[in-house]
Amino acid sequence: MKLMKLIWKNDREMTSQELIAELGETWKPTTILTFLKRLTEKGILTSRKKGKTSYYKAAVTENEYKQEQTEEFINEIHNGSLNSLMSALCLGDKISKDELEDIKKWFENI
Repeated sequence: MKLMKLIWKNDREMTSQELIAELGETWKPTTILTFLKRLTEKGILTSRKKGKTSYYKAAVTENEYKQEQTEEFINEIHNGSLNSLMSALCLGDKISKDELEDIKKWFENI
C-alpha cells in the first residue's frame, strides 16, 4: 500500500528509479521491482518502457483500489458475508459506541 500511496500522491508517471529512491530505506530495490511487476500484472498499475527506463502510473484510483481490496477481504475471510464482517467488528474492542452510532446512522441513510 505504501508504494501505491506514493504513486497516487504524485499523480503522474513515476520511474522505477524514482520509486526506489523514495522507498529504498524501507525496502530493497528488488522488492520494489517485484511489487511493481505484480501490481502491473493485476492491472492496478500501467507501465511503459522508454529505452532502459520503466514508467509506472496508477490504473485505478485509491478509492477503487480500497473497494476492490475490501470486497476481496470480505469474500476470503468472511465468505462474502457482510453480517460476519459486521459481527467481527462489533464484537471486538476496536469500535467505540460513537462509531457504532455513526454506522447505524449511515445504514439508515442509504
